[in-house]
Amino acid sequence: MYGVAQPKLLGCDDKIYNGTKHEVCQQYDNHETCKSPVLSYEFKSTVVEFEELCTRHNQTWIDSVMSVLRLHNKPTFSTTTQMVGIIIGAAIFGQLADSYGRKKVNLALMILMLFTSIGNSFVPSIDSYIIIRFFIGLWCGGLNVAGNIYVVENLPAGHRLWMSTLVTWAPNFLVFALFAWLTREWRALQRVCNIITACAAVICAVLMPESPKFLVQRRFREEAIKSLEYINKFKSKFNKATHHEISSIVDKAIEDTGSKSKKAKKYSFQHLYSSTTLALRCLVLSFAMFSVAYIAYALIFNLHFIAGSLYLNTVYSGLLRYAVGLSVAALDHFGGKKIGRKPLHFSIMSLICVCMVTTFLVFYLEMDEKFQSIIRILTLISFGLTGTLFLQILIVTAELFPTGIRNIASAHVNIVGRFGNLFGPMVFSIVMIFHHI
Repeated sequence: MYGVAQPKLLGCDDKIYNGTKHEVCQQYDNHETCKSPVLSYEFKSTVVEFEELCTRHNQTWIDSVMSVLRLHNKPTFSTTTQMVGIIIGAAIFGQLADSYGRKKVNLALMILMLFTSIGNSFVPSIDSYIIIRFFIGLWCGGLNVAGNIYVVENLPAGHRLWMSTLVTWAPNFLVFALFAWLTREWRALQRVCNIITACAAVICAVLMPESPKFLVQRRFREEAIKSLEYINKFKSKFNKATHHEISSIVDKAIEDTGSKSKKAKKYSFQHLYSSTTLALRCLVLSFAMFSVAYIAYALIFNLHFIAGSLYLNTVYSGLLRYAVGLSVAALDHFGGKKIGRKPLHFSIMSLICVCMVTTFLVFYLEMDEKFQSIIRILTLISFGLTGTLFLQILIVTAELFPTGIRNIASAHVNIVGRFGNLFGPMVFSIVMIFHHI
């Protein structure tokens, strides 16, 4: 969002450009003697530093790859490569977490993320930036799958939604906007964000236990008991279980797995379609994730198209997302079966559709200049509503699939959803192309 934030191109050298954004780009591309573009920007992104403006830049081998895909903008391509990495990472690391443990895989991914991200803050060119962003996307995709399951499996079933909503993505938008406002340039921002990653890695390594469900599945009795005893420390005095009770719970859980072998059976994606029920659940949840991701990423990666400060728009997005999430969590927790997750999901999707249709009508009637504030409000509300949908889909996925294929199911849902991440950011560019044909 900030790494490829688009500046406003005012002119070059002593020449000032006039016209629409498309016309300004044409003037810049035709201005062959241009040496020093005149830019206006809030945040110094890679676009500003490497002067990746419009379609004019130094040709490299990456341009050959982009030409095959009929792309001309390297900053947009960096987002595309990152999303491709996320798709691949979600496919690979979900299954690795099922095989080798949630904690080990998550910790390894955070360490890889830390070092790769630090390296990316020192790149000398946009090409290097694009390549390393692919690997960052790879680790991020793995964390999205293995990390969510790891958290859910360490939370009580009756408190998963509200606790996951309380500590979720939304506050990150506020922190991220603050860091961006303080640093004002992408290299410093990336290094500051690495401090958060380092803290998360230390907490995971020192304080977090392995998932009890994974340990039970693999028949690691003693480790499962230790993990549950650690979690038991944080329960209230009246709800704490004794060592004997925990041992009995673990023994019963291991017995219920129905496996006498010390080596647990390894599952793959084909097991998601081993029955009609599992297949339908997998397809419906995957399509739901794709739809939500398509909307959310189309909006978040194009915030610079709407009126107002990029920093404030990010803050408002986070606040709305958090407020909606807390409201939904409260309804889920206190409403119980009277409300249910399906009605909540339908209601939120309906509100998003109303906002999107209204925005479309404003543009269709060519009243966008007059109603910029309305477009801004509706866009931010739409994005704010999507946050809780991601969480609902992930929690329902964790609840509807057996432990043995839970991470694989989450990986499948995330992989399909990531195609929404991949194509969503391109929507505005495609619309602009057709608008000028």
